[in-house]
Amino acid sequence: MPSAMSRSTATYSPRRLSAEPSLPMALEFVPAVLSRSVASLRLLLEDDAVDLELASCIVALDPGLTFAVLQLANGGSSPFATPVWQLPSALVAVGREALQTLLQCAPRVESPGMARRRLTTLARNAVVRASIAQLLARELGCCNPRKSFLSGLLLETPDLVGSSYPHTAIDRNRLLAVMLASLPAPVVNAAMARKHAMKNVPEPLAAITMLSEVLRCKACNDVASDFVVAQYWCCWPEYTMIQRHALAERCAELALWAGENLYRLEPWDFLARLERRCPWELPDERACDR
Repeated sequence: MPSAMSRSTATYSPRRLSAEPSLPMALEFVPAVLSRSVASLRLLLEDDAVDLELASCIVALDPGLTFAVLQLANGGSSPFATPVWQLPSALVAVGREALQTLLQCAPRVESPGMARRRLTTLARNAVVRASIAQLLARELGCCNPRKSFLSGLLLETPDLVGSSYPHTAIDRNRLLAVMLASLPAPVVNAAMARKHAMKNVPEPLAAITMLSEVLRCKACNDVASDFVVAQYWCCWPEYTMIQRHALAERCAELALWAGENLYRLEPWDFLARLERRCPWELPDERACDR
């Protein structure tokens, strides 16, 4: 993979807190990443020809690693360019050397400290939410399912970055600027809607992302009333209450399956199962496909 382009460093960046001074200059915020992701990617990078699909699957199930990779991929781009967001293309733009350096220097979700439990919860919830968002996009037919997955995965990026450096003040304005340069605008809009607790989100991808979060909460028996859920259906007024409940029940089943199998299955197996209409069904059970 070719090397990524670089740009000058911002005035403040949490990456300077790392003991390693050699992080790529295009990387301003370095969220904590999963040790499992690091180990798997390092094995792939040992091969002369890196399997981009497998590498993308590993990255896609790690919100911190996804955000870091997209920062690097878009770090040297024009501010007016559309961000690269598809992970295979992003990994090509980053390059092997920069990716190896990132894996060496990024903090780990599992590192001892007060934020460990918070980071672990954020990482797991991100994938569950992303899985629901992908299902909603596919069923509602209004958004790209993979972009919806990305939006669900990165919804809580500000909290993820902040929890990665619990004893350091994060420049939130600069973080927002980096997100705008690194992510599709609707993905950032969803994250901002979450931050400001917006209830009526007119953009479909942002609405799907917010709906996926409240449905994830309901599946986990967190506080999320039917009234709150209903507010995020503004983009699909044609759906009846019965249709909404039926889709919400499928999302709840998916949330339970994703939470239980996220670290039981290999990343590529997990994502392959998500492509099925009912991932929780065994391969020979085709009731959902009829």
